[in-house]
Amino acid sequence: MCQPLSLYIHVPFCKRKCPYCDFFSVTDPSLIPAYVAGVCKEIRIWSDMTTDRVQAPLHTLYLGGGTPSVLSVAQAARILETVHQAFGVIPDAEITMEVNPGTVDAAYLSGIRQLGINRLSIGAQSFDPAKLSFLSRIHTRDQVFETLSGAARAGFSNIGLDLMYALPQETADVWQTDLDTALALQLPHLSCYMLTLEPGTPFYGQYQSGHLSPCDPDRRTDFFVHTSRVLEHAGYAHYEVSNFARNSAFRSVHNTHYWERGAYLGVGPSAHSFVPDGLSGTVAQKYGVKSGPGDVPGSLPDIVKKSGPVRAWNKTDIQVWLDHVTAGRLPWADHEILSPAQEKMEQIMLGLRTDMGVDINGLHPEIQVLMDRLAGQGSGVFFNHSREGFSARHFRLTRSGLTCLDGIVDAIIRKIT
Repeated sequence: MCQPLSLYIHVPFCKRKCPYCDFFSVTDPSLIPAYVAGVCKEIRIWSDMTTDRVQAPLHTLYLGGGTPSVLSVAQAARILETVHQAFGVIPDAEITMEVNPGTVDAAYLSGIRQLGINRLSIGAQSFDPAKLSFLSRIHTRDQVFETLSGAARAGFSNIGLDLMYALPQETADVWQTDLDTALALQLPHLSCYMLTLEPGTPFYGQYQSGHLSPCDPDRRTDFFVHTSRVLEHAGYAHYEVSNFARNSAFRSVHNTHYWERGAYLGVGPSAHSFVPDGLSGTVAQKYGVKSGPGDVPGSLPDIVKKSGPVRAWNKTDIQVWLDHVTAGRLPWADHEILSPAQEKMEQIMLGLRTDMGVDINGLHPEIQVLMDRLAGQGSGVFFNHSREGFSARHFRLTRSGLTCLDGIVDAIIRKIT
């Protein structure tokens, strides 16, 4: 029996690049037809490496970007048809597409719903015109509402909305208005992200030159705590640092699969793949993967012989990526086989991001002592997550603990290394 497998498809096209975004994307739409053909080819390369496609259907599929909604309905249909032919998809699979207001209309939303896409992640970022202008978004406040209305009419019930806060000079009242507006919509899922100045982005360049001052750390903490309290009071479960769901049915299954370190394949330029048990022997059979063509360092046939979790990432340059898949080669830029210490670190780091927490049994003794001490001294950082189905040594972060997640992870890293 094959383990659950997810597929991520990176669509690296935007109408305009946002100044805060460090995800790979380009603004040349003339490349889209060749990209679509390349994605279909890469999917088939992975398909040719499966031992039994019937045994390894996908349980989630995610089209992210970039802006996937720059694809036409026909182009999206071609990609989805290839996925179904290559892997198969379980009947109740979560199939998500990121869409941006200003790139879709009612006919488009109806078209992609008919393709089997059953979950939308809508990149609104704000309802406030000044914030939208600062973030260089191409849409207006009204277009956010039009997109939501069109999605409902198209038959989407599983809808997530992305919002951004802690912008420079943003006031608590402005953010509260965004939250109030979102809550009035009674959407099943909200993702609330603090603005981060990522190296290599225009905003980061402005910060380095002294033309942009980020929100100070104390205000960021206040924003975060307030957001969590407001949304939990409104009935949302704060199930991951930036994610809130009305009930368990609306949690992102695909992203939860990431946080639980499940197996996933990534196709498209810059996409990442991860097989948590490596690609060796019986494990390859468990995930339906066998040796195949590749010219990555170490070569895929050599990787298949090794054990341990394998993480790989695709080449970024679209033409280089396209040359590889056209030639029938996996377009990996590189890969790593995680050491036991790296594996434990990922398990802890990802677990602490979520309301599932981590079971400290089996962890490094010094880590167990550290977490026991933090939980036992009334620090408000951890609490024991003991309940039915959990061990007595299962811990998760409190709301206050989540505000210092990075520091906690750093402390744990120092204990491991």
